[in-house]
This record gives sequence, structure tokens and C-alpha cells, in this order.
Amino acid sequence: MEQAGRQVAALLRALHGDRLTERRVLLLCGPGNNGGDALVVARLLADRGVACRTLLFARPGGLRGSAALAHASATRLGVRVEPVRSPAAWRRVRSALSRCDMVVDGLLGTGLSRPVTGLFADVIEAVNRSGREVIAVDIPSGLRGDTPTIPGPAIRARHTVTFARPKVPHLLAPASGLCGTVHVADIGIPEAAVAAERPALSLADPAVLRRALPRRRRDAHKGDFGHVLVVAGSRGKGGAARLAALAALTAGCGLVTAAVPRSLAGSFVRGEMEVMTEGLDETDEGTISDAALPRLKRLLVGKRAVAVGPGLTTHPATRKLVLGLIAAVRVPLVLDADGLNAFPRAGGLRAGRRALVLTPHPGEMGRLLGLDTRAVQADRLGAVRRLARRTRGHVVLKGFRSLVASPDGRISVNPTGNPGMATAGSGDVLTGLLAGLLAQGGTAGEMARLGVYLHGFAGDLASERKGHAPLLARDLLSAFPLAWSRMASGRSLPMGVEVMS
Repeated sequence: MEQAGRQVAALLRALHGDRLTERRVLLLCGPGNNGGDALVVARLLADRGVACRTLLFARPGGLRGSAALAHASATRLGVRVEPVRSPAAWRRVRSALSRCDMVVDGLLGTGLSRPVTGLFADVIEAVNRSGREVIAVDIPSGLRGDTPTIPGPAIRARHTVTFARPKVPHLLAPASGLCGTVHVADIGIPEAAVAAERPALSLADPAVLRRALPRRRRDAHKGDFGHVLVVAGSRGKGGAARLAALAALTAGCGLVTAAVPRSLAGSFVRGEMEVMTEGLDETDEGTISDAALPRLKRLLVGKRAVAVGPGLTTHPATRKLVLGLIAAVRVPLVLDADGLNAFPRAGGLRAGRRALVLTPHPGEMGRLLGLDTRAVQADRLGAVRRLARRTRGHVVLKGFRSLVASPDGRISVNPTGNPGMATAGSGDVLTGLLAGLLAQGGTAGEMARLGVYLHGFAGDLASERKGHAPLLARDLLSAFPLAWSRMASGRSLPMGVEVMS
């Protein structure tokens, strides 16, 4: 508790520097350990001459353990702690909100199990109406520690200091929208103790992902880095095939063959000179015909990874082709868009002996699981874990803070990406990047996590140059080399949270 309070006080000093002594701080202390943390902060700030007012929403004699010690230590050193135990008492002191510059929220912690009501709800709503800068201890009061939902009234913080590791509401919407900037502080919990918990949810760590980045020997040749087959495109959707094929090459594989409807092959040769093409039999509507399946099976020879789906459509003949092709693939396989749409439900989709990576958006995820999109978004963690276990594949649920789930139920939260990537073709680029990485070796899980991170990082770098609204999928390809270079050097890699030293 002492270390937690010191870290919160350190953040206040970092945010305001020498001017902290000019600020008036209101500390809201609850009955549990979060309240104890805030009492430590009150003592440390008062010791530095910061003007503080400390409200305790509990009976002092009712505090237990470390919180009781923190209260005794604060009062012994002259901190005035004012008990507030009723709505009437709160009405008498709530004018303190209008007289302070910032609020330290230590009301409620991660163990909350039901929506806040009564006195605490009144306090939370008053703090939010005040417009004051709020620094939350561990978690904004009113949120739960085990879910990204907002169960009821909750503090809207500008900064949150959490300890050891970020929690679910710090990372995932909508709760993350109330946390502001999340700062993760070390309070002395041993790494072995964290590992012993065997957490099923983790934040993708770029330092770990960097170790999975494919390396090149000085005497390497293109055959060392694998040949990717991209099965994609239809009349009017040739761009999806182009983006996926170029993304696979940009990710570092040695060769890419784009298998597309015959009518698209000529334009491919003129536009994407580095990509080999195979023009296939097509339907009257310009989609790949099931008559092309024997040729496609021959094309599988010598390939190290296959990507299926971008721009294919769900024409009955094309769907038949997709199902036949997928059954024949024995190398790592990435399924996106109409590769997924060929399956009415997840029941017929299995990894088998090959590595399988699925990249659904919430609508596609819902259809595979028999849910509507709203249900998927309401429980993204549950949905992605269920599909990964059902298919025995690695599943990327795209969206804000994309999730990468493994067949064993573990989930990685991706910290990169931005709203500008909500644009046509962004998913096609991801499909190609994943296939290009898989062709170079490594496990499907680590390549999926690496590819999703780099895809989002490229989007972040592109948005720094162009902004969000003007961003195009091709900008992701342009920015990807810089993302790769930054990853390789370990320089300035986004983590999604601020780590306090």
C-alpha cells in the first residue's frame, strides 16, 4: 500500500512538476485498500506542502489491515481526515469539488461486484459533473476489475495508476474510455507471483514480439523465406487481391502467387510486377469457379502458407471451390472475409494438422457462432475464446484493441491501431501480412500476434503523417517498413499503457 501511494504521488509530481504545490487536491478515500492507497497519497502530498482535503467515506474505526495503518500514519502526521458517511454529510462538503484543482479517486477498487448506488453514486456523479482533473487509484470507481462493461455510475478519469499489470477495463472498451491514460506502476510484486497466476489474458508486449521477428542470414535467397499462395479477388474486387498479395511480400516472404479470376490476371501483371499470377476459370459473374479446384490443388505444391478470402464473394460455385481448397491445404492457412463466409457456422471449420489463423470482424464472428454482432461486441473476450477453442485455430477478432486468441483459451490484447484503419482494404492487408509472416516460419500464435501488432503500428505511423480520416489501406503498406524497422531496433514501440519506473 505504501508503494502504491508513492507511485500515485510520483505521477502527480511528474504531471505538475514544481507547480504541484500550487494545486489544491481533493482526496476521496473509500473503505477498502484503494482508500488506504489514497490516504498514503494524502500523507505524502501534505509532507511536501501540497494543499489537500481528505474525505473518508467510511468509519475510521471500521478500516482494517493496511488501510487502518495508512489512516493512523496520516493522522499522526497531521493530515485532517474528514469522515463522510451519509448523503447529508456529503452535501455539506461537496463544495470542496468546486474549490479544488484535481481529485484523487480512491473510493472503490477492482473487487466491485454490482452497480454503485446511494452515497457513492452521488459522489461519482458530482465528480464527473465538476470537470476536474481526476487521477484514479488502480481503477476508476464504479468499474469492475474483470469486465470491460460499465455496470453503472463510474468515475471518468484523466489518468489511472494501476499496479503490476493492467486489468481488463484498462484495455477494452467501453470501460477503457473512462480510464484516460493508464500508468502501470511496479509496487514490488515479484514476476514469479504474477506468472504463478497463469493469466489467460495478456497485453501484447513488443519486447517479446520482437524476438519472433524473422531474421535473415547474409547468404539467404528468396527460397528461404517461403512462397505464399493468395486466393482472392473477383470482378470489381481486384483491389482486395492486390493488397493481400503485396502485403505478403512486404511482410518478407520470398515469393507470392496470386490466384485470381482469369479476367483479372492481366491487370495484375501490369500493376503489381513483383507478384506472380495465375488466372483461373471464372463464373459468368467474374468470380473464381469451382472448375478451377484441380489447378489450385496443383498450385499448393511448394507453398509454405496460403491466404484465402479477400474479395472472393459468396457465389455458390466460388464457395464450393473454397471448401474444396481448404480441405486440401496442409500448410499454414489464413482465412478472411469470404474464406470465412464459405462456412455458415464454425462447426465445419477445424484446424486439423495445419496451423489455422482466422481474422473475422465482429459480424463474421457472430455468424460463425450463431450470435448477432451486438452480442459479440458485448462479450468480445468470450466470443474470440469460444471460436478459437471450437476451431482449434488462432483467431484474430478485429476492432479496437484487436484480440488474438489461441486454442488453449489464452488471449492477447493488441495495443496498436487507430480509427483511421476503419477503411476499405485494411483487413486485406492484415491477411497478406499474416500469410507472409507464416511462410517464414515461427508458430501460428506468435506470427498472429506479431502481424496484428505490426499492422496496427503501421496504421499508427501512417496516421501520424496523414491523420485518421484520409488514411487508406495502401498507406499501411507504405508505413509497414518503418514499423518493421522500429520493431527490429526495439525503438519507441507502443505498449498501450505508460510504464512507470
